[in-house]
Amino acid sequence: MDKKFDPDQESNKYVLGESLSNSVHEIDPLEDSPIEEVRSAIPPTDDPTLPTATFRAWFWGIIFSCAISFSNQFFWFRANPLTIKVIVVQLVAFPAGRLTEKILPNYTVPLGRFSFNLNPGRFNVKEHVLITVMANAAATSFDAIDIIVVQKIYYGQDWGFGGGILLVLTTSLLGFGFAGILRRFLVRPAQMVWPINLVNATLFHTLHKETPKDVQDAEATSPGLGLSRNKFFLIAFTCSFVWYFFPGYIIPVLTSISWICWIKKDSVLVSQIGSGINGLGIGSFTLDWSQLAAWYPSPLAIPWVVQANMFAGFVFFIWFLVPIIYYTNTWESMKFPFYNTNQYDIYGAKFDRDRVLTPGQYLDEEAYANYSPIRITGFFAICYGQGLAALGAIITHTVLYNGKDIYNRIKNARQSGDDIHARLMDHYKEVPDIWYFILFLVALGMSFATVVVYPSDMPWWALIIAVVLAFVWLLPIGIITAITSQSPTISMITEWVYGAIRPGHPIGNMIFKTYGYITVRQALLFAQDLKLGHYMKIPPRHMFSFQIVGTIIASFVSLGTTNYLMNSIPEVCTRAAYPWTCPNAGLFGASSVIWGLIGPGKFLASSSLYAALPYFMLAGFLLPVPFFLLTKKYPKSWVRHISIPVFMLGPTPYPPAPTNVAPCWAFIGFIFNYVIKRKANAWWRKYNYVLSAALDSGVAICAIVIFFAFQNSEIHFPTWWGNNPDSVDNCPLATANWTGVDVYA
Repeated sequence: MDKKFDPDQESNKYVLGESLSNSVHEIDPLEDSPIEEVRSAIPPTDDPTLPTATFRAWFWGIIFSCAISFSNQFFWFRANPLTIKVIVVQLVAFPAGRLTEKILPNYTVPLGRFSFNLNPGRFNVKEHVLITVMANAAATSFDAIDIIVVQKIYYGQDWGFGGGILLVLTTSLLGFGFAGILRRFLVRPAQMVWPINLVNATLFHTLHKETPKDVQDAEATSPGLGLSRNKFFLIAFTCSFVWYFFPGYIIPVLTSISWICWIKKDSVLVSQIGSGINGLGIGSFTLDWSQLAAWYPSPLAIPWVVQANMFAGFVFFIWFLVPIIYYTNTWESMKFPFYNTNQYDIYGAKFDRDRVLTPGQYLDEEAYANYSPIRITGFFAICYGQGLAALGAIITHTVLYNGKDIYNRIKNARQSGDDIHARLMDHYKEVPDIWYFILFLVALGMSFATVVVYPSDMPWWALIIAVVLAFVWLLPIGIITAITSQSPTISMITEWVYGAIRPGHPIGNMIFKTYGYITVRQALLFAQDLKLGHYMKIPPRHMFSFQIVGTIIASFVSLGTTNYLMNSIPEVCTRAAYPWTCPNAGLFGASSVIWGLIGPGKFLASSSLYAALPYFMLAGFLLPVPFFLLTKKYPKSWVRHISIPVFMLGPTPYPPAPTNVAPCWAFIGFIFNYVIKRKANAWWRKYNYVLSAALDSGVAICAIVIFFAFQNSEIHFPTWWGNNPDSVDNCPLATANWTGVDVYA
């Protein structure tokens, strides 16, 4: 080629907020990806001769899917959920695959045209990817499971295993159909990076790549680059594994070092300002990597410009807006604790849901009028407003920044601006759109059967509204997620829509939310895996089959695990059953009360304290416009780095995330993805994503060891100041209201 790729050319750099088409087309796309992060993690090569959907891949994929689905659903009910990430499967699958490579015979099983070889040679990276993809479809706890739990705990309704499995399967398969239909927009374009996949891709190449001797010699003579990626990974993994014993078992206070609280422990104000768990978290920090990885994508995986936008959003909403609301007693905030998701009455006591429920689980209007309007903390209310603002900003941003590219791709799914990875994937047979469309129609038919046959409290026509709502929002939300690996949610929109259509129907509200919001969430998970297969050059038809099988397996295993826990643990999902308190189900339950039982008509009425919340969405809708115009006028200025939707994403994990997470997350990102990337770029290109994978893996493996070796056997570390059971971060009054009374904390 005559034209050489220049990685330092400004037009090649990954700038959030640019039109997709602008940055892709300004370079010769045949050289490599136009995105530096992708270039550092994924080589522009492929070996189409490698076997993929082998017996080994199917066998280990099914085994690990069952294991990770059971483990994650089991731990999901605990007060401190432990999510075993798919990177653990990625690590364990490597020696497992090599083991079967050694012990299985080189024998072809005769099944006519479908015959297969038990051991087609060396266990390769494409088999490894398919195992991981199937397990990843099973690794995430289904949000539909939380709906099933809330139905039973809050409203005494049980659909049995048949109804539950239909609810879980239909939302997942609808999402998969959506992801396939929109993959030309969310997977194929070079600028749809899905940054978290770069960590997985780097680990795959680290485990399977054999570096040529001359390259090893050249790197060995470079300062700081002497270690191979494999050795670097093992060292970092060991350090991460050993260190996690301290915050995970010996010194839990390391998860939130809120030193400001030490100044005056008997002060409500100091506790609220300093607590990194139940307050603002000013000055608080964590030395627990699992805290960061639980609520945000790895800080080493996300470009610094994205993190800067997100941290600015966190500062504005959490450190600026929330204190103003609380300390001016707006929304009567000082009656309640600073930070939680509970519901209260006007007297500051726990909202008594049973007082306003009819025997049919509907709202008793007269009882509600005679009791009390519902109240929530100022922090929770602001987070609702932030969610609405984010959705408004996504609409405008998508139209202004990405509208032209979307229009072009609607006209032609194979644009000349596709990068080398897209062109390499053209060598494989694509999954026909009709496959995804048929899958979608089958899932939709099963969905109608579910809401009609079972007591969903939702008419059949409402399902159509929910599915249309999901489809409309999927593309703009998908674009933001593909850029940031942080997903906005339409949870509140779905709750609001059904609450407006049928107020006072909490169960119907949750089922509507299942087919709206949860369908979008599942679609994004599938699209993320499709992008990983795109990076690793996996035949799309094999991806299709492995993802579907993994989803079906996980649905049955997750629901079976849930039923076991619900039937075997007395008073599960209550304080009395600690640690089996189901925190995420509690959040879903709170939403069902606010948006379903009470309804937006009352919660956001002109006479309500929270009547101003809808204006957040209007503000979010308008805010991207001036920044877009400034970017057009000053295309080389710093303004081009501002993305309002990403700014809005900063507070997304709140609630229930600890407030000390975002500052530490952004600080680590600044060090690695700004300072080191600029000052020691060769080190960053070689080790950055390897380090991220090692840290995640070490924590995950250590957490499993701690649970099964100590916690599951009731072997507790002796009580001392480092594991104070009364206050994790030594801020004892952070859960109290302004007068110091601990009300339903």
